[in-house]
Amino acid sequence: MLVFALFSSLTFVSAAGSIGVVMGQTSEYAYGISGTVRNSDGTLNRTIPYSVAYTEKITITQVSGTNITFQFERTLLNGTQDSGTSWIDVSNGNGTGYFVVVSANVNVGGSVYPDWKNSAQTTEGAPAVNETVSLQSSNGHIEANHLSYIYSNENQTVSEDYYWEKSTGLMLKWSMSGSEVVDGLRETLTIHFQRVGLRNVFYPFIDDNEYGVMIDSTSTILGFEFNQTEKNLIMNVTGLSGTSGFCTVLVPEGLLYGTFNLSMDGYDLVEDDDYSITHEDGYYKFDITYIHSTHTIEIEGTQVVPEFPAWLTLPLFMAATMIAALLYKKRLNKTE
Repeated sequence: MLVFALFSSLTFVSAAGSIGVVMGQTSEYAYGISGTVRNSDGTLNRTIPYSVAYTEKITITQVSGTNITFQFERTLLNGTQDSGTSWIDVSNGNGTGYFVVVSANVNVGGSVYPDWKNSAQTTEGAPAVNETVSLQSSNGHIEANHLSYIYSNENQTVSEDYYWEKSTGLMLKWSMSGSEVVDGLRETLTIHFQRVGLRNVFYPFIDDNEYGVMIDSTSTILGFEFNQTEKNLIMNVTGLSGTSGFCTVLVPEGLLYGTFNLSMDGYDLVEDDDYSITHEDGYYKFDITYIHSTHTIEIEGTQVVPEFPAWLTLPLFMAATMIAALLYKKRLNKTE
């Protein structure tokens, strides 16, 4: 089982940064997990399909100079709730909310905490923006600063990717992936922490970037799984009960094709009423509308990619819950 420490222990000093957030600003996120176990020859042994462990709402409660205080409210899918307060000085990274909020409008090559210093009081190792990219969301595109790390930790090779909204410095998404060999099997686990409304990209192979399925939605995506044998993909979505929701799902034409049937919570959906389907740029595009609660949406085809391997899927909630519990405790320790 892979267990990660979320943030490095570093020493910082005070200085100046750029504030982009405002009091009362909120952002909602989903914290999910996916993983694989591969045999020594690289073939897939089993998978942990993407599943959300908890949702989180962040609210900016105070801005004083370069210090930002925010409240976090977390809700696990079993109904357990937790809340607390963190702060960060966006000039130097001092505080308990490291990397949740950074300095706004940093250019490529600039440190996300402009006056960051290490324990030797130098800027060596300062976290700097690698690139500025455009991320798709349900409301259009967002200009984002991207920072990536690759390092070793307790015999694991770990990669991390952070994306912040450039204009505010508030986190858009973070992912961390690590792998290790246990009894001849390579275990890979990926953590996904992403703002609700950003485009999700899910890969049927999970740890192999082929046949990416893209989902744009106003809902929180609680789970995603592709089943080659059943020729379908299944999504679990949720949102504020009674409000309107939609999903736009882009499925690669080589992954799932033929005649399609869509259902929600076990009931067939009606084309041109509940959803529409088009084919463009190598993708089947499904636009699905519904009234929010918690739903299971299934897209079933009559043909599927023939070379896609059959694998053993771990019992989803059993595997995800065990891993989530460990990682959740680690994260709580970092934010208290």
